[in-house]
Amino acid sequence: MKTPISLVIAFCVGLTRLAAGAEIKLESDATFRLEFPDLQDTLETLASGERQPARLTATLPANYTRDGKFPVFVFLDGDKGGRGDGLPIPARMVVPRDFICVALPLFKRAYKKDDSALVTMEDYETASHAYRLMLQRLFDVVPNTTPERSALGGFSNGGHTVAVLLAGHDTFILRHFQAFFFVEGGFGPLAAHVLQEPAMKRCRLLLLRGDRADAKPEPKMHLARALEYLAEEHHVDFTSIVMRGYGHELPKEYLSVLGQWVRGEELSEAPKK
Repeated sequence: MKTPISLVIAFCVGLTRLAAGAEIKLESDATFRLEFPDLQDTLETLASGERQPARLTATLPANYTRDGKFPVFVFLDGDKGGRGDGLPIPARMVVPRDFICVALPLFKRAYKKDDSALVTMEDYETASHAYRLMLQRLFDVVPNTTPERSALGGFSNGGHTVAVLLAGHDTFILRHFQAFFFVEGGFGPLAAHVLQEPAMKRCRLLLLRGDRADAKPEPKMHLARALEYLAEEHHVDFTSIVMRGYGHELPKEYLSVLGQWVRGEELSEAPKK
């Protein structure tokens, strides 16, 4: 489900472009789009062959004001990741107020037909470079963002991407985000000494995983338990939740749980399917 776009904006400065006659209005509920025509191809473009520029879509919260400070909530979609031109989840169900909701595409260094679309450590430099440029432009456009409570995460391949950024010790990402969430993804890169890093002690992490047979729960269960042990050993704020009765998906009731976690509220138990 995509969030309706009320403002379509692309900037002509540097790597961005401003559509003729368009204007960014920093006001409550405003949605705008930043376009990056000179950035490397997105994974969606590499896979489809249809060249379209990378885009970032952002929606300001209902209680946005220019004199407040607002954290950023970024959700990366799974599979090929889309083009960043629409929010891949009903973001207001996760953070209805207080947070600036952002969608970004996925990036890989290279992709050929029949290759795996999985984002791996080989793609770290490509993804890191792209997100640094795109997010910095967002921070320039909306000057009253704050790293405090800002959350970055994703589903499946989106979760893998975030874990790769952490495994690469991305200083830009760690400077601008304090919370990271992973839905049905990111297990492998997270196990690559991420939780042992001193920087993780300043962060919060959430892992959501399905237990239905088609979600291949056994390998994930073992990895999740190993991560839980490492988090405890290294004093990292790490929450692991099993989505009971679900497979490789992010069901509506667990969007509510994700929202509680992002906002720092006490978590309620999601109803069983």
